[in-house]
Parts: sequence; C-alpha cells; structure tokens
Amino acid sequence: MSICYPDYSRSLLSVIASISANFGVKTSHASLPMLDAELARGYKNVVLMLFDGLGTEILGRYLPPSSLLRRHVAAEISSVFPPTTTAATITVESGLAPIEHGWLGWSLYFEEIGANVSIFPNTLSGSGGVPAADYHVARWYLPYERLADKIKSAGKANAKIISPFAEPATVSVREICEIIEQFCAEAGKKFVYAYWPQPDEDMHILGTSHGAVKRHIKEIEKELDRLCGKLSDTLLIVTADHGIIDVTWRFLPEYPGVTRCLARTPWMEPRAMAFAVLPGHEREFVREFNSAFGDCFVLFSREEALQAGLFGPGTPHPRANELLGDFTAAATGSVAIEVRERTEDVLRAAHAGLTDAEMRVPLILIKT
Repeated sequence: MSICYPDYSRSLLSVIASISANFGVKTSHASLPMLDAELARGYKNVVLMLFDGLGTEILGRYLPPSSLLRRHVAAEISSVFPPTTTAATITVESGLAPIEHGWLGWSLYFEEIGANVSIFPNTLSGSGGVPAADYHVARWYLPYERLADKIKSAGKANAKIISPFAEPATVSVREICEIIEQFCAEAGKKFVYAYWPQPDEDMHILGTSHGAVKRHIKEIEKELDRLCGKLSDTLLIVTADHGIIDVTWRFLPEYPGVTRCLARTPWMEPRAMAFAVLPGHEREFVREFNSAFGDCFVLFSREEALQAGLFGPGTPHPRANELLGDFTAAATGSVAIEVRERTEDVLRAAHAGLTDAEMRVPLILIKT
C-alpha cells in the first residue's frame, strides 16, 4: 500500500468552497477551478450526494467503466484527514477543514466530561451505549453553521439536507431520490445535500468483498440513473467521504511499553489515533510506539501535525490542543489498533489511515 497524504487544494474542502462561492457564501478556502467553471453555467439546481465509503477503489471494483457513475467521473480528489465520516462529512456540512471544526474522529476527549465521547451517538466511548451527558457534547463544545443554512441566509437560493439523520429521516436511496426530484421541481434556485450511510455500514461489518456491498452499490447506480431521467437544469455532484480497506487488528493492552507512557485512553480512530502522554515520557513513548507499530503507522507530534497541515488549512479550533493530544498515529498499512483487551468483536474493514484506498474519492458530475 502506498502512503497518500491529503491534498487540500483538490479535496472535499475544495468542492464545498466552490459550492459556497457559487451561492454567495463567503469562504476562506481555495475552490476547485473545474467545478467553478461548471457551476458558472448557472444551473437551477445543484445537488450534492455523498455515499459513505464509496471511495475511488471501491467504485472501480464494483461498477464497470460503462456505468453511469464511472462514465461521469470528472476527477479523483482527496478526502480530509482523517479520512473518516465524522471529519469528512462535517467538512462537507460546514465548509470548514477538520482543524477548524474539530470533529476529528469517532471518539474525542472532552475535559468537561473527563472521558472519551463517541461524538455522533453522544455516548461514552467503550461503554456499550451509556449517554455521555444530558446534552449533545460535541454540538455544544464544537458548534458549526451548516452550509445549507448559510446558503439560505445568503438569499440567492433555497437549500435542503436529506439523510437518515435529518428531519424527516429517510430510509432508502429511492426515498432520497424521490425527495430530491420533488424539491428540484419547485420554482427557484436550490441546493441539496444528501447523505446515505452505505456501502460503508456493510463493509465495516462484512468486509469490502461481501456480496451485500455489491448489491448496495448496484442499487445506488440504479436509483441515480432513474433520478437523472427525472431532473432537468440540474448539476448532480456525487462523491464519498472516504474509502475503506479490510484490516487486521492489534490490541493496545498487549503493548505495556506503550501503555505505561499514557495519561489516559487514546481516542479518535483505530487508524488515526490520538495519544496523551505522561509528562517526561515523550521520548519513551515515541521509542516504544515505533518499536510496536512503526511497521504500519507513522507518528506525528502535535506540532508536526499542525505544521504539516495534516488536519487541513485554516485557524485551528480553540480546543485543538485538547482534541489532538500530544501525538497522532496514522496508519500506513492494513492494521487497526483496538484500545480494549483482545476480542473477536471487531470490524472487518476500517478507514481513517493514509492509504490511497482510504484517501482518494471520486468527483462525479452529471448534468441533466
């Protein structure tokens, strides 16, 4: 596997910068010139559809070159770091880089809670579902304004978000497409952001080669083909938040040389892990971690990660030091790290590492 760092000049962040500029929303990030040129045609409707986990490699594995989606691949672009749903979809929703919005991974440490919080479900990480608080911790401490709301406020277009987590919640790709069709038929300029959690959900549990994955991708192709036949004067932009790979697991408690250096349980992602190290143990931690995991992870100090722009351009969130910890380890092979004792209850596939298959996503442009 080859190492692939995020390219924020041709990334999901660039796509949202282009859409923002098109609808009169101020952005501090560089847009994507090829998308700027297409949006300048002045479509009545701009529809952005994001399919979780449908990276370039997965798309090419399951759909032939003659398929609708592959025929309309305009470019291969970069996800963000970490290439994971939390960091990438909040970038898409907000127009901010991960270092700016702070939603860096599935699990984040919050001093106020004194624990790691699984930020989407708002539960204590590793607790089996115990609520983290009687309020949504991440939304309270890491608030952001959604692009759809910014577009409506700019007054040039109406905007809508469609997903299983929006109101009303959608239950299928077909239902998403039907809502898009109805909304786009209304008068006036419009922007739609639609999210669907497959094929990522199945790949995590079943692996990337399971037949269910192929069925989901074929369904996406079929429903989008049908949708395109119903739309007019619309630019349909299709992409993914990240790719995904099959993984093997190593269990952190089996490496006492590493764990004795830690101030608390690591957080973020199994393939992009953040560490808080006991004062005075920094050199020991680097030595022990590289001895244990240097064959499949690269280790960055917080300062190195920030200087390299690993988490994107822009002003770091005020809580960046807390969120990043002292070190970040990014996977370069197929290994994921579990913070619990050895168990068989692990996922078959994962993402958030620095491999081509995880970082590269398609930019698909379909004009109707």
